[in-house]
Amino acid sequence: MKVAPLCHELKKRKLKYFLVNTGQHFSKEMAGDFFREFKISPDYNLQPSIKSVARQIADIKSGLVKIFIKEKPDLVIVVGDVNSTLAGAQVASEMKIKLAHIEAGLRSFNSKMPEEHNRKETDSLSDYLFVTQPEGAANLKREGINKNVYLVGNIMIDTLKIFLPKIKKTKEKFYFCTLHRAENVDNKKVFAGILDAIEEIAKDNRIYLPLHPRTKKMAEQFGFSARLKKVFFVLPPLNYRQSLYYQKNAKLVLTDSGGVQEETSYLGVPCLTLRTETERPITVKLGTNIIGGVSKKSILAAYKRINFKKRNKKIPLWDGGTSARIVKIIKKIC
Repeated sequence: MKVAPLCHELKKRKLKYFLVNTGQHFSKEMAGDFFREFKISPDYNLQPSIKSVARQIADIKSGLVKIFIKEKPDLVIVVGDVNSTLAGAQVASEMKIKLAHIEAGLRSFNSKMPEEHNRKETDSLSDYLFVTQPEGAANLKREGINKNVYLVGNIMIDTLKIFLPKIKKTKEKFYFCTLHRAENVDNKKVFAGILDAIEEIAKDNRIYLPLHPRTKKMAEQFGFSARLKKVFFVLPPLNYRQSLYYQKNAKLVLTDSGGVQEETSYLGVPCLTLRTETERPITVKLGTNIIGGVSKKSILAAYKRINFKKRNKKIPLWDGGTSARIVKIIKKIC
């Protein structure tokens, strides 16, 4: 969903590119569904091991080396903060290929998050850094990164604006929840605390939960499966369009996803973030986001503070034009 608008813009501007599906997504069926949904097609598909994170990253790096030797790119572009992002950045750096990072400068200041490590190292290796909000540029400046930093806005909103006219309205009243982060669902005590809070919130409204594979696995391991079905109306994993339907129509969204914090802020839907911090503070400052923490007490306290009147404050450069701004800069670089 983040690379699709960039690919479409590169094609529109007639800039030659190739797209690598690193295979980090463990469900080939779901990955294929997303590519079809966003109307993009990878030129290369890797098949890394899923036995361990270290092995997965090593396999991705090995595959990328072969591809980069063959293609000889002038610029490697990585997006976000997943393991594939870091692997791509490391390979580009090791092979002396110029590197650009989309969503640079995001910081949660939570060292326990694997994504935080990925973000910081990727930014330190990048030659060109595209940031979504002013705080991102400020974070980079504090880390001594001042050169080739571009405030371009949020590329996620480019995709959201394309899909939004296709989303139907409903009169059904419900809340929507996404829950998948390792620090939440891999910790039995934290997972239980979140469920304790949401069980109380569910007394006010039906809550839909698309069940992420990680969440399902850990719920089974901790013996929470029956409780999940009691607290939530459990849905299978959703594609982007389906997820947007629930976000747009929900009275409230509860989430530990960074992207959902952004989308709900653009949509004007109240959002309660099930984390102790956010790397997207602008969603709290100008959007509809409230940080709820991960304990029953903190989540319920935040829930009581929510203003259910939808607000549509505009966040600067979150306007659907980010991919065009990025490609304009890339044309100058290359």
